Amino acid sequence: MPYIEEIVIAGKTIEISKRHSLRNIDKKIPRSENKNPTPEDVNRINERNAETNLRRLLNTNFKYQDIHLVLTYKKENRPITPQDARQDLEKFLRKLRAYFKKKNMVLKYIAVTEYENKAIHHHLVISSMDTRDLTDMWQHGQPRPTYLNNTGQYGQLASYLIKETSKTFNGPNRVHGKRWCPSKNLEKPKITRRIISANTWRKDPKPKKGYYIEKDSKRFGIHELTGYQYQFYRMVKIPENQGKKGDNNEMHAQHDHKSKLPRMQSSRSHN
Repeated sequence: MPYIEEIVIAGKTIEISKRHSLRNIDKKIPRSENKNPTPEDVNRINERNAETNLRRLLNTNFKYQDIHLVLTYKKENRPITPQDARQDLEKFLRKLRAYFKKKNMVLKYIAVTEYENKAIHHHLVISSMDTRDLTDMWQHGQPRPTYLNNTGQYGQLASYLIKETSKTFNGPNRVHGKRWCPSKNLEKPKITRRIISANTWRKDPKPKKGYYIEKDSKRFGIHELTGYQYQFYRMVKIPENQGKKGDNNEMHAQHDHKSKLPRMQSSRSHN
């Protein structure tokens, strides 16, 4: 029985998913017991889809030494309402656009705001810049920048941002109309789909040359909504300078338990 293979190219990553088409499903293919999805099932799938979409956007548009920026507030400068926080962020983004335009550089960004779980603050992923200049643009508190690593796979950051803002996004006073606030110049990942014969459904997929399969990305099982088998895995391009001091690869993709953020390069100002 043929199946659908979806290939998503997002920067240095290639995501492969395989599933059976419900329109062409063969009765010989086993299916798990029918199950009506609960609100918890739907919410879990929505969160997973949001994380997937954000991960692919990050991997497509950002790279080594681009910046994950946290904009915090001094206690006395905290906004009264989420709407005030949105105005603060919009003002900061105007300054950031002017800065990049003056230096003839291209600015890309994705922004989210969190205020339910802790004191209100903004998370942004932005194009590379001299981080020393951020202090003059954000005077409400402390800007905290860290550089993205050279893996090109920023799934941990996407997961963190989705979990960080899950309550805020669903709240009545949400800051952004969407799950995140993106710049208009973000590129979309390249997605292709094709019908594949059944005998190519490999239980142990192999990476293409120059890539490795991210171990934790492999998922094989029964989809909770369709009841049919699916397969998913992600290939990541091997860094050209792998092995040098400061490199990040699959073995080094650890989680920084102190900051609860994905581990990244140290924040050294640069041009």
